[in-house]
Amino acid sequence: MNYQVVKTGFKQIIDLINEQELFTFIYDDPYILIKLASATLLGLSTFYFSKIWYSYRFFKNRNIPTPPYRFFYGNNLELTRDNNYSEIIQKWTEKYGKTYGYYEGHFPVVVTSDLEIIQEKIFGSRDDNAPDHMLFTASRTKWKVMRNIMNPTFSAAKLREIGPLIVKSADRLNQVLSNEGENEINISEFFKRFTMDSIWMSAFGEDIDVQNNPENKFFKKCEEMFVFMAKTNLTTHISNYFHEFQEIFLQTVIILEKFFSLFIDFNLFYPIIWFTNHVFEIVDRHKMEKGKKKNFLQLLIDAESDAKDDLLNIDDYTKVKLNKKLSQMEIKLNLTLFMFAGYETTSTTLSYATYILAKYPDEQLKLFEAISTVLDKEEDVNSENVLEIEYLEWFVKEVLRIYPIANSAVARRCTKSTKVKNIDVPEGLVIAVDVMSLHFDKDLWGPVDPNEFYPPRHETKRNPLGFMSFGNGPRNCIGMKFALIELKIALCKLILNFEILPSKKFPERLELIETIVRRPKNGYNVILKKRNL
Repeated sequence: MNYQVVKTGFKQIIDLINEQELFTFIYDDPYILIKLASATLLGLSTFYFSKIWYSYRFFKNRNIPTPPYRFFYGNNLELTRDNNYSEIIQKWTEKYGKTYGYYEGHFPVVVTSDLEIIQEKIFGSRDDNAPDHMLFTASRTKWKVMRNIMNPTFSAAKLREIGPLIVKSADRLNQVLSNEGENEINISEFFKRFTMDSIWMSAFGEDIDVQNNPENKFFKKCEEMFVFMAKTNLTTHISNYFHEFQEIFLQTVIILEKFFSLFIDFNLFYPIIWFTNHVFEIVDRHKMEKGKKKNFLQLLIDAESDAKDDLLNIDDYTKVKLNKKLSQMEIKLNLTLFMFAGYETTSTTLSYATYILAKYPDEQLKLFEAISTVLDKEEDVNSENVLEIEYLEWFVKEVLRIYPIANSAVARRCTKSTKVKNIDVPEGLVIAVDVMSLHFDKDLWGPVDPNEFYPPRHETKRNPLGFMSFGNGPRNCIGMKFALIELKIALCKLILNFEILPSKKFPERLELIETIVRRPKNGYNVILKKRNL
């Protein structure tokens, strides 16, 4: 592309207008405006597609291998065709090595399962231009401030206060499961309602009892929201193929939504808007109520940093003034995120765990005996004693190793240009972790075959970077402790009450699909046989 030609053409147009000769041309040629617009569009298109062509030299210039890609599409078609991102990434790692690249549209992404790169680049950088209201997306400076304020909310002491709410939800789960008798059931549907019940009580202090009321509007809207978010839409295409215009597009959507909301009720069409608006209403109502309930909403309202002064060190050279309280918008958005992140991830993990228990009866017996050794009866289950069951800890970790949930979320954008292992890493480059290759690495998880479900492998001290189910490093999932307690309480209650048996058409292998989370595609049925304790 000869950029000088384009530049000269634009200069001639500007000079023409400045000399006020445009109207003469219009009189002589009434199609001149169409021709000028066409020439401008052609010039901009040529410039943009030349830029795309140049971007595809990124990995070639750095001698980084890539799978074959298509112009404009990059590797998106392969990554989205069967909704199995993790398996495709894992296959590419087997073929191209521990570090390689692919193109998301024309945007380069480095994939790695090299622990040295992960240690240095994945957990030592963050995008300073990210949105700052939610902990998951906050820039480095804002994230450190918010994390410093929010960490006490998820401390062991605070989780003990929330524990009875999770136990109440787990008791309700056992009751609705008991009502099913020994019929075949798709237990995943019950776990979804349990998780919604648990999070709603824990986050907002609201008992919506969705387990006994599956037609509950919040549950229905939440289901609709995840279906909507999993679908490919205009925003997805903009994100995948027009990275440069993503921020402009999103700002435009926000402005248009505000304008058209004067005439259209978007709650009727977009479940995510309905859900977010209702979360905001609950927060506002809670702040007006007298008395303080024990839930995450109240803890966030009360959240204060333990910092002894008003300055927080961001790095060796930067200090920022510390606001010891979260703003109302930060509270609202983080609670919404807590619901999004915790609902389907926890329910899906419980589905995986139950599949393992039904498939391997010996494993189920070991877990039952381990739980029974610590807990005399089912009523003894609480948020503290479930942490004392060592085999339960190994079991949950092994489920999460075999079936990691949110693999595509384990990535970071570099905040400054650098070099690692002779690879030039420019500012803005995204580095993604191949979680599946790490979780099934023989060197990290041997000598027992990593493809075998073997909980005792977690008795041995391993490299912590080899386990990425909750991310790792300082930016790991802040709700990890809550999720693990929720999982352990539900599993203890379930195992102590029921023997889990496979159905007649129980699948030998789960077929998985990956949209927002990696989950079973078709579900499975089990039979619950009441234990005689």
